[in-house]
Amino acid sequence: MTEYKKYRRGETFGYSIIAEGKEVGVMEYKDFWDGMPYLSLVRLEENYRGKGIGSRAIKFLEEQLRAQGAKALLTSTQSNERGQHFYRKLGFAESGCLILENTPFKQPMEMFFIKVL
Repeated sequence: MTEYKKYRRGETFGYSIIAEGKEVGVMEYKDFWDGMPYLSLVRLEENYRGKGIGSRAIKFLEEQLRAQGAKALLTSTQSNERGQHFYRKLGFAESGCLILENTPFKQPMEMFFIKVL
């Protein structure tokens, strides 16, 4: 059984993901664009990945946000990260990208995703 413990750090809201009686991960979000939530972090310990814990955590967050009146959830991941496949599997749709070539912030393309709640 997975449990969630809510916390707030300044402008960041989050949940500790608790399984087998210990914290095994976190997910954090911020209000973005007139209060639309932006999922900024989902992290699970390596040995808890691939067991559905992350998917259930996102579904839990969606339910909480929907109950608060949120209409959509935004997130992003770099194009070279596995996260894009995770978000697609959960029903998120690509909604654009950010390319920072020729800047001091050069990194792989940042892919943005949205899910209507």
